Amino acid sequence: MEKLLFVLLISLFLIAGCSSERQTEIPESSKLEMRKDADEFMSGLRDVLLSIIKNNGLVAAVSVCSDTAQVMTNNFGVEKGVYIKRVSFKYRNEINNPDEFETEGLKYFEQIQNEGKLDSLSEFIKVVEENKISYLRYMKPILVQPPCLNCHGMEEQIMPEVRELINSNYKNDKAKNYKAGDLRGAVSIQKVF
Repeated sequence: MEKLLFVLLISLFLIAGCSSERQTEIPESSKLEMRKDADEFMSGLRDVLLSIIKNNGLVAAVSVCSDTAQVMTNNFGVEKGVYIKRVSFKYRNEINNPDEFETEGLKYFEQIQNEGKLDSLSEFIKVVEENKISYLRYMKPILVQPPCLNCHGMEEQIMPEVRELINSNYKNDKAKNYKAGDLRGAVSIQKVF
């Protein structure tokens, strides 16, 4: 009996030790750095967008989320040494289509939103191995704010000029019919770990 118990314990130990889902411990300093980068990026993008709306109107603001935001995203990533992008299931620009990790993160955000727990402090973070390289992957939700509704609200609420510009630039647009507080998508940051 003791021998059988010993074999069972060793078997359980080996099975547990071979798990491919072993989660790497992430230092708090790494989490803080990713959180800071996400907040800084979103704050900078929001400031540019609001300035364009104030000074040039809503039609000009459409180019901020398409052209200017992509340039800002690339520049921010180069400056910080990270890969950063915005992702959503209901994307306007196809480059914002989520990958496997981002899909998992967006589903997590949807789940906690359904539970009434999603807020601006929510985050999703893991170490992921891709092509034998470990990456720290981080996501922070983008929540719809009232100014976002000018381009992402109900179709009938979007100004005709803005709607026409969106429809001509994005043939497969999925990014409408939101209301304030909805989960719009997420900022996704990746860096070698």
